[in-house]
Amino acid sequence: MQPNTLNKISFLALRIMGSLIFITAAFNHLFQTSETAARLQKAKMGFLATSISNHETLIILAGIGLLVGGLMLFAGFQTRKAALLLMLILIPITLTVQVGSAATMGPLFKNIAIMGVLVFFMANGSVYYGLDQFLQKRKLLVTKLNSGGKMAILGIMTITLFSACSSANAVNTATKTTAQAKKNYGILISQPDHLKAAVNTAQTMRKDTKYNADKIVVMACAKSVEAFKKDSEMKAVFEAGKAAGVTFKVCGMSLEKFKISPEELLEGATIVPNGLTYMFDLKQDGFVTVEL
Repeated sequence: MQPNTLNKISFLALRIMGSLIFITAAFNHLFQTSETAARLQKAKMGFLATSISNHETLIILAGIGLLVGGLMLFAGFQTRKAALLLMLILIPITLTVQVGSAATMGPLFKNIAIMGVLVFFMANGSVYYGLDQFLQKRKLLVTKLNSGGKMAILGIMTITLFSACSSANAVNTATKTTAQAKKNYGILISQPDHLKAAVNTAQTMRKDTKYNADKIVVMACAKSVEAFKKDSEMKAVFEAGKAAGVTFKVCGMSLEKFKISPEELLEGATIVPNGLTYMFDLKQDGFVTVEL
């Protein structure tokens, strides 16, 4: 599935909102070092960190790492490396401060959720709207300019010569392709109110070039033949269909079943002996058929 603008903005929002968590934590580490260090000392597993180095030193180093990684993630610069750096800082913090106490279960799973965000960016990079994309596009542009500059003059000369020699053939080919692309459609209806849906469909197909409709046939069988009587409420719909170039066919067997004579039919409706076999014939002739 091709991502739309909303999808792209959602990835950007995830990256920015996730980065703000680390930037805010970095400020706490750097500007409230004593309070943060005190929490580390009180933590049940805090000794794992303080046995390595002084707790305030560890807090400052972690703050610097969080700030650098958070800003890189915010900007989408070297996003995979930034996410890895933050993960390497977050894991020790989680093990030393959040593990070992029931009171920290909420923050523990919050950190686990944040790790999931980091795993996403380690795997995918900044995805959209990051410096990584900008730098990559710039690099590709420079490469194309360097490699393409040498071939530009030759390419222009070749294209000009080719265009001059083949312009007549191109026009003929385009005309033939358009003609070949035309499609024929057959719609089988079985209820009177189906006529309105069939005509609306035909009008839509006429307006939309992707259907490239040539012939559109509406085949009326069963009770739908009542919609083609001169006193039918569907007379206006029938006329709208004729204006849209629809060919209307009425099943002779169905007319006999519902005791409708040919003289009772609206002008422009053609009777065929058997509506179902007529649909088979259309399909054999290459028509795209559908039944309502």
